[in-house]
Amino acid sequence: MALFISIILTCVLELRWSKVNIQDWWRNEQFWVIGGVSAHLFAVFQGLLKVAGLGTKFTVRMKSADDAAFGQLHLFKWTSLLIPPTSIVILNMVGIVAGVSEAINSGYNAWGLLFGKVFFSFWVIVHLYPFLKGLLGRQNRTPIIVVLWATLLALIFSMIWVRIDVFLPKKIGPVLTQCGVEC
Repeated sequence: MALFISIILTCVLELRWSKVNIQDWWRNEQFWVIGGVSAHLFAVFQGLLKVAGLGTKFTVRMKSADDAAFGQLHLFKWTSLLIPPTSIVILNMVGIVAGVSEAINSGYNAWGLLFGKVFFSFWVIVHLYPFLKGLLGRQNRTPIIVVLWATLLALIFSMIWVRIDVFLPKKIGPVLTQCGVEC
């Protein structure tokens, strides 16, 4: 929480100094988060493939007069750039639900940790809200393949996260009881 508060205070000071209003700053933050988890991520992978010698082929061609008449037929239905942000939104929504249910089951001591986790998840979802609004804004326009791939990716990362479980202390070696039997 201290990190987030210090970052926000630094941004407020920069806004006051540069005379940028809050709405413009917030839109800029959202733009960079959406770009960072979609286009920038794929640019890194494409750069790594290029370094490895596996470049991508791209050919620029002129449109003919016939293409202009059928321009609406060539609109893309979905792109792989939509999958990572959708997966992140799904992961954070599931994380909020799982965290609240775990806190309810664990009792009073779990609510302190939950606040920080929910705050971070909510912060990520709010940053990706324009993306989510654009993806789900029109009825019957959301590509099912994007939702399926994003859900599959979120499920895989959730299963890995549950297996790692970084918030629980790890035991090192076997635990021996007083009688010398391993537990």
